Parts: sequence; structure tokens; C-alpha cells
Amino acid sequence: MPAVEAWLLGGPADGRLTPIEVDENGFLPQVIILPQTGAYIGARDHPSPPVQHRYVRCADEDDPPIFRYDRPLLHGQ
Repeated sequence: MPAVEAWLLGGPADGRLTPIEVDENGFLPQVIILPQTGAYIGARDHPSPPVQHRYVRCADEDDPPIFRYDRPLLHGQ
């Protein structure tokens, strides 16, 4: 699937330019969900469970497209 580079602002992906897949008509999604996990040296010997984070597309900013952080998603959302 083709992708477009977009800025992610706020949240754990702040300031990153990343490819976002477009749909079959070439349109970006309005919302993207990005999972993130991590491990802390000395605290655990395995990564913590992934947390999904929601980013919402800013309708008035298209060059490049910008997705702003909305919130983490709790399990089952």
C-alpha cells in the first residue's frame, strides 16, 4: 500500500516524520493508532505490554499532513 510522510506531534512519537498508509483512493486516515512498548534497564527483564496511542489528523494542515496526539487507548477501547 502506498504511503505519505506525515508529522506526528505530541505523545510518545513527538516530532517524528513517519510514513502513513493511504487507502485505496489515496486518502490518509483521519485517526491512526500507534502501539508502543518499552523496557527499563534494571527494572524488568522483559518489555512492558504495548500501549496504543491515538493521533488525530489536523484537517487544515496538509503540507506535510500533521497528526496531533489525542490520548492513550486503554485496553478494550
